[in-house]
Amino acid sequence: PPPPTPPPPTPPPPAPPPPAVPTPSGSPSPSPPAPLLPSRPPFSPLPEGIVVEEVPVIKFTIVVTISAEVNDIDVTELEASFRPAQQCFEPECQLTVTLQPVEQSAARGALQAAGTVASSTASVFKDGNTLSAVRNANYVFARNSATQAGNILNQPVSEVDPNVNEREDTEPRAVAPPPPSAPPTPPPPSPPPPSPPPP
Repeated sequence: PPPPTPPPPTPPPPAPPPPAVPTPSGSPSPSPPAPLLPSRPPFSPLPEGIVVEEVPVIKFTIVVTISAEVNDIDVTELEASFRPAQQCFEPECQLTVTLQPVEQSAARGALQAAGTVASSTASVFKDGNTLSAVRNANYVFARNSATQAGNILNQPVSEVDPNVNEREDTEPRAVAPPPPSAPPTPPPPSPPPPSPPPP
């Protein structure tokens, strides 16, 4: 009798179906809140390609006392006078001027004239090209007499603090990212071999 036919091979088990991709529902999930950026300097809206980064800076603060009430001093004008005096020009250097009234002691309150302490801080990129100029300008200004400083600032300056507060810090700045590196230039195609001379 003929040999029995072998049973047919069992087919492999069917592959499991791929996991179902959840379809987005009608209401999209709320996006995370955007990080709050400092109000100074204003960073919105930013040009395309500009990003906000924490960058290392050197800060130089000079302090003068002005014989005037805080309300009688125009901060914008004072800042415009401090800027060239400290060689602090954007975008590499940011200038911040703050005013506060002189604290008068009770004993001398009636005798002491009104005064305002003006602090001007130049914040310059640590690795920028203008750091040495800003540093020199601040130390030169601090050596001025009250009369010389008053002429520079167009204010009745009564005292100049001879010390410059120099310190390292970081602060957010709007900076342009470095340009992407260009792809390497492909070598020129080699010339075709010379055709052999006709026979």
